[in-house]
Amino acid sequence: MINEFWKTTANLLMLCSIVLLTSCGNEHNLGAGDGVIAPEEESKNPPVITFDNGTGIYPVKILKEITITPIVDNAIAPVYTWKDEKGKIVSTDASFTYSSPADGKKFFTFRVDAKNGSVQKELRIDVMNKMVPSVSLIQYYSTYVGESVTIKSAVNFKEGSTYEWTNEKDAVIGDKEEYTFVAENEGSFHITLKVTNEDGTGKATTTIRVAPQRKLNITFENERQTVPAGRAAYVAPIITDNTENTIYAWEVNGEPYPDETKPTFTFMPPAAGEYKVKVTGTDGDISVEAIQTIECLQSDEAARYRAPKAGSSSSKVTVYNILPAPGQFVQQISGKTEAEACHYAETRMNAVVSHVSLGAWGGYIVVGFDHSVYNASSNDNSQYDFSIIGNAFDGSSEPGIVYVMQDENGNGLPDDTWYELKGSETGKSTTWQNYSVTYYRPPIYNMPVQWIDSRGNTGTIDRSPAFPGWLKGNSYELRGTRIKERTFLNNGIWRNESYRWGYADNYGEDFLSNGNNHNANAIGNGFKIKNAIYPDGTPINLRYIDFIKVQTGVQSQAGVLGEVSTEVYGFRDIQMEKAPKRL
Repeated sequence: MINEFWKTTANLLMLCSIVLLTSCGNEHNLGAGDGVIAPEEESKNPPVITFDNGTGIYPVKILKEITITPIVDNAIAPVYTWKDEKGKIVSTDASFTYSSPADGKKFFTFRVDAKNGSVQKELRIDVMNKMVPSVSLIQYYSTYVGESVTIKSAVNFKEGSTYEWTNEKDAVIGDKEEYTFVAENEGSFHITLKVTNEDGTGKATTTIRVAPQRKLNITFENERQTVPAGRAAYVAPIITDNTENTIYAWEVNGEPYPDETKPTFTFMPPAAGEYKVKVTGTDGDISVEAIQTIECLQSDEAARYRAPKAGSSSSKVTVYNILPAPGQFVQQISGKTEAEACHYAETRMNAVVSHVSLGAWGGYIVVGFDHSVYNASSNDNSQYDFSIIGNAFDGSSEPGIVYVMQDENGNGLPDDTWYELKGSETGKSTTWQNYSVTYYRPPIYNMPVQWIDSRGNTGTIDRSPAFPGWLKGNSYELRGTRIKERTFLNNGIWRNESYRWGYADNYGEDFLSNGNNHNANAIGNGFKIKNAIYPDGTPINLRYIDFIKVQTGVQSQAGVLGEVSTEVYGFRDIQMEKAPKRL
């Protein structure tokens, strides 16, 4: 979400009467090779134009008037000019009112000339014969007898519209933008919303699945887990609808482990081979089980270490996977397939020309260097092992949670076990592990994207969100850890406050530069491999890593600025020159 608006309005924050946080102390002021990309020399901070609807695309009906008032910041003695697509000046005011007797797409340029520079932006007015509403609803809800579900709608043309909710018998049950369904009986129930204005009607239907009561459920995110010889496997199932009375029993290849009664199990394979680990949960009369296969490899950790070579790079990475959550800049990631999107992201970061935006919560990117990254921090706590470059500054942190992986099976792919790097929010009650969000594609572009999470919460991504271009389905799920958002409106200025340490694109203690960075320059955060942990917080003690995953860690929006989304400019192996040739 930090974009050209933030980058060019950064100095405005210092002009506003904002109470700024004291700059965090930092003993690790590193250079370009460690995670600081030196900014180009800037002689001025020019004016900034932001469209009030966040998109620069304005729909209006034939013969109806629309008034557009862009937000202009940091302009000293500005002069405004509006021109049509033929170059004719149509207004010299800060606002522009337009009406047309014919439909079509009309393009205009808004220019600001000020003492501190000039800037212009193009906008589009879509003149329509009719503005029929489009309606979006989350496709499925699940609940239980005696409980309720609030169904929220997303509609593109709300002005002058009426709402009508009906059940499967066509009985009218509501007339507001949202409807609360009370589950009185079990079964599947279909609810339809019709939204009508003078031009027509749009509708959408959702299904609510009602179970008689909450029922214990146990699953695994992955059917298999690999570990090298000599390392324990942390077996952590996804457990839902359990109670304080639920008891757990574990067995390996049919052999019970009677002392293991927790919902997780740390299993140390005695030798190389495959092990079927089964957990059985019992809650009253309900008993369910799930199995994960643990593969203990022949090789130990040291055998897979890839030492840097003469031609190794400390800054160029391979992008193995990228899957952003919906967001306003996701469409900038070009590609009809994930492979093309990975290549595009790789080019942007390796060339240090721009960033990739990971969208709302859960969006992620997976990268690796041409060598293993050595864990120097385990012997010297003052050392960072690698950095991830973002553009955070005081008042604008968009934290990305970081995971690391070893190439345990030696196939060169990130298909082994991810370990989260501990951060300042780890272990807090407001930090949710094994969390997931499902995003639903709206019926047309430029509508809010609705989402529902694994805890039953719902919401929308509002500012021109786009699905990744290579995804074809109508929904997709992302899973990981979510930390509590810190987004506030302070004296008319949106602020995303920082977290103490441990996150990418975050103005924390591990920010690799002094000062406030109000120009939003590309600067990294330092990370220590020694902070890799099992899901229960126990250190994993990795001697090196091969892959890094960054995932947007919060679900939040900052008004006109849109969703909070981690932005990544690149990665640096800080310890490459000091890495040993063998372990």
